[in-house]
Amino acid sequence: MRRGQALVEYALALAGITLVVALLVGLVGLTVRYAGRTENLVSSEYP
Repeated sequence: MRRGQALVEYALALAGITLVVALLVGLVGLTVRYAGRTENLVSSEYP
C-alpha cells in the first residue's frame, strides 16, 4: 500500500513542477514578445 502512495506523491510532485516550469516559460515568452514592442515605442520619433 505504501508503494502506491509513494508513486502517487511522486506523480503529483512531477505534475506540479511541470506546471511551474510551463508557467515560467510562458511568462518569459510574453516578456520577450512585448519587449520588442516596448522598445519600438520608446525609440519612436514622436516628441
